[in-house]
Amino acid sequence: MVRLIILRLLESFFRRPLLSLAPFVVALALGAGYILLSPPEYLSSGKIYIEKDSLLASLTSSNSDASWWVTPAQATANELGELLATNAFVRSAIQQTKLEPLMAGGPEVVWETFTFFRETISINPLGDKLVEIRATTDDPELSYQMVVATMDTYLKWKLNNDFQESIAAQKFFESLIAPYQADVDKTRQALIDFLSANPEPVRGERPPGEQFQLDQLQAALARAEERLSAAQENEESARLALVKNESLIRQTYQIVDQPEIPQKAEFSLTGFIKNMIIFVAIGIFLSASLIGGGALLDRSLRFPVDVRHGLQVPLLALVPLSSEAMPPASVTAAVSEVERTALQPQEV
Repeated sequence: MVRLIILRLLESFFRRPLLSLAPFVVALALGAGYILLSPPEYLSSGKIYIEKDSLLASLTSSNSDASWWVTPAQATANELGELLATNAFVRSAIQQTKLEPLMAGGPEVVWETFTFFRETISINPLGDKLVEIRATTDDPELSYQMVVATMDTYLKWKLNNDFQESIAAQKFFESLIAPYQADVDKTRQALIDFLSANPEPVRGERPPGEQFQLDQLQAALARAEERLSAAQENEESARLALVKNESLIRQTYQIVDQPEIPQKAEFSLTGFIKNMIIFVAIGIFLSASLIGGGALLDRSLRFPVDVRHGLQVPLLALVPLSSEAMPPASVTAAVSEVERTALQPQEV
């Protein structure tokens, strides 16, 4: 049965070879036209170097990421990918590009703009400490703006994130200092009043009761002063964090390759091959479908094997083809071989 199917497919192809190959040729032509007529694409990129072991970080004990399980570049790329998934980050970046007027459109236009921005920006870690940010569009200026906006928005986000944390910490400890100071003043005044009312005896020691009360007041004052001192130190650390934050971020994240406006379009060999493979596959599928459909719909008896399998009767005679209708010798030999094999008696 398999041999009969192969024979029918060969006959369907060679009966109308030009028509069978037409879908494949058309698909190739469409693929070439699509590639040639596609708008040129312009690539802009920038690179950020991440140095977690900066001098300022070591002096201020801010190197808290020394035990990462991933490299600084991979961690930064992951963080950027997560931020790009948020509308707030993308919206802030779009404000710095030519896409900003689209934000005045309806919800559908805004959503399409967000999607376009996310799909256009690509983040690639290069080694352990280098991250590349790329954008490819049909507008060279837009590609440049998208890369610059992404890098600037990320650095600003890092600055603002640490800044807000420092501000919150400073306000928290500032709110503690006033009541702690009042507690110290109250405890100190209580000790002064006790000493005024119970001065040190001229001779001998204080009575045990007075000494116990004095020790209690002195211990309470020491605790209050220690608590106030800790709050003041923490408030000073938060204020120091505000000062050092920007310098630390600038030292940690350095833009080593500034993006530039691309001057010529990019040619991607990988993209070209991928597009051609897609159109070639479509052409092969259409041609195979046409050949298979012609063989399936053709119910005529064209070969001796058709008589045997279709009518279940023995073949007595075969009308020979004229010289004008004879197919090429190679095709005749192939068909004859298939027929001969198909007509052989099958062993049980």
